[in-house]
Amino acid sequence: MKAYKYRDPSNRTLEIFSTRKIYFPHAAQLNDPLDSQIDIDAEYQKVVDMYPPNKSEEYLRKSFLIHILNQHSFMDKHGKEIGLNGALQRFISVLGIYSLSKTPTDALLWSHYGGSHTGIAIEFDTDLIQEKSIFIRKDMRYAKHPPYQDLFLDLANRLGEFVKPWESNNQYDAAVGDRFYTQQLSELMHANLFVKSKKWKYEEEYRLVSNRTGAHEFPAESLRSVTFGVKTNLEFIKKIEKILNTPDYAHVNVYFVQHKTGSFDFELTKTCNTLMKLDKIT
Repeated sequence: MKAYKYRDPSNRTLEIFSTRKIYFPHAAQLNDPLDSQIDIDAEYQKVVDMYPPNKSEEYLRKSFLIHILNQHSFMDKHGKEIGLNGALQRFISVLGIYSLSKTPTDALLWSHYGGSHTGIAIEFDTDLIQEKSIFIRKDMRYAKHPPYQDLFLDLANRLGEFVKPWESNNQYDAAVGDRFYTQQLSELMHANLFVKSKKWKYEEEYRLVSNRTGAHEFPAESLRSVTFGVKTNLEFIKKIEKILNTPDYAHVNVYFVQHKTGSFDFELTKTCNTLMKLDKIT
């Protein structure tokens, strides 16, 4: 998967090339306050409230299955007991998240993350970034509503296919329960980390998730191209040119964003049309 990181024209951007390190923040540092931070247990409690057990036999059974979904409990470092949902939320909160985009020509992305079109978009071949701590890499999915309530109901229905204590001699292999529990954790974690509001769909986000925050190394060959924004100044272009004029980055392609005539869109070109004279990059 090839994806792009938009950056402003700062010294910290230049350090990405010199140190060959990219920074994975935790969820609370992301610009969307709902990104990977919606309260899973609060969403679960809404589903619990939908099925009061005293209403009917059907509701009693569904309430029982929903209750089991959060039955596993854990002790935190302070000796406080927390349920599965709370434990998963805490685990997600300490993960490192690196967000990229699958497009280098979106005007809003350039405005929001590319220094108002004065910065660059760095293209990575993410398959070549192989730090062991990175354990998920996936496209972001966009939805009108958070998926948790529907997911909890679906999980309860699937659980009810083999957990039926109201039937005589109901038994199932422990391995079946273990597989379901593992799948439950996986689906809840992916719903938290890889689903955002449709309002963010324009970002076309591709995300890497690590079990730690902070700097992560990448090999030079994983950096495939650098694209300059329509307002990038000559001084910053020359700084990037100097960095790329080394054996480690000899393979890196250089592009420029330009206005696509007759539209409000942008496209890539190998020739800079706004800076008419460059020594090497053109």
